[in-house]
Amino acid sequence: MSTIELLTRARRGKELGIMGAENLSLDWPAVISRKDDIVARWSKGKDATPGKLSIPVLRGKGTFASSHEVVVDGRNYSAAKIVIATGSKPGRPPISGAELGITSDELIHLKTQPGEMVVVGGGFIGLEFGFALAWAGTKVTVLQSGPQIAPALDDEIREILLKAAGEAGMTIKTNVKVNGIARDKTVEVEIGGRVEKFSADEILLATGRPSNVEPLNPSAAGIELDRGAVKVNEYLQSVSAPHVYAVGDAAGKHQHSPVAWYEGPIAAHNALKGNEQRIDFSVFPSAIFTIPAIGQVGLTEKEALGRGLKARVSKLSYDSNPAAGVRNETEGMVKIVYEEGTDRILGVHIIGARAEDIVQIAAVAIKGGLKKSEVGAMHYVFPTIGGAIFDTMAS
Repeated sequence: MSTIELLTRARRGKELGIMGAENLSLDWPAVISRKDDIVARWSKGKDATPGKLSIPVLRGKGTFASSHEVVVDGRNYSAAKIVIATGSKPGRPPISGAELGITSDELIHLKTQPGEMVVVGGGFIGLEFGFALAWAGTKVTVLQSGPQIAPALDDEIREILLKAAGEAGMTIKTNVKVNGIARDKTVEVEIGGRVEKFSADEILLATGRPSNVEPLNPSAAGIELDRGAVKVNEYLQSVSAPHVYAVGDAAGKHQHSPVAWYEGPIAAHNALKGNEQRIDFSVFPSAIFTIPAIGQVGLTEKEALGRGLKARVSKLSYDSNPAAGVRNETEGMVKIVYEEGTDRILGVHIIGARAEDIVQIAAVAIKGGLKKSEVGAMHYVFPTIGGAIFDTMAS
């Protein structure tokens, strides 16, 4: 549970018989300091792994000099096979004054909490930071260029999220064209043909994270790019430079940290032993760490119907789950999309407490080929919020 999520729940302590909790406040510098400590410990552990495996690590800025040659701070290194795992970087939209905004990387290092913040972009990153800052007391306005925030979400899940955004005090504007950012950190936009201005202490630019491959001079190695990422096949092998492999954001398939962890061993195996292992994203769970959180896997109801499937839906509100009631976390829903006739689970969409954990139960069920009725007939631990997915499968 995040610090701000804990604060949000604690402020509602009076409903649980806890007096005085509604006046709790956030110590922003302490939160940032704790975040830095956690990241440092985690990074230290990762940095120690190559040494344990007797793998030498060269620290510096590298670029391709030729097909098999990389230059690192003036020294040349050659290799028969090369794996690119350079991740991504926050992007800045092509608008006037974009340099006056901050990226997500910069936001998490702010020394003081902004009183007002405008978020340019209504995708996962913009919403996660928007919700966190709003519940912490910042006045947040989200500007989304399209007609919907988080367009990949199931429609009903999005509606619940929009209600939660209102409860957090967020303002969300859609179909927005951002004209530019002024020196006084005023954002000028057009909405429905009208010009509006939004002022803020900080402007978060959350319009995507492009792959961080181009600084490597990939053309020198004959590496073809697709929207800035290495264009790879199902073996994570470059389609134009067969000795090169790419993983994670550098391959551009899915921008989630676990994707790189999953792809890394596959790319290493294929580079060393030949193309024997393929990537498989047929079951791909994901989460949005808003408050409340969202977990999803598989097709939305609209996607299933759009593919001509005989899709049916089972839904269960969190307020019918005893554990959610005890914990006073009744805002949420589990939605199962399944195929009529076969009982095949097509998708699972959850918003509410522990959604990011519960959805992984659904992912395992789908991967294992379990039918909706089979999951619904399983014994589960009671009372738990996770039990909601079994109850929904049984309905």
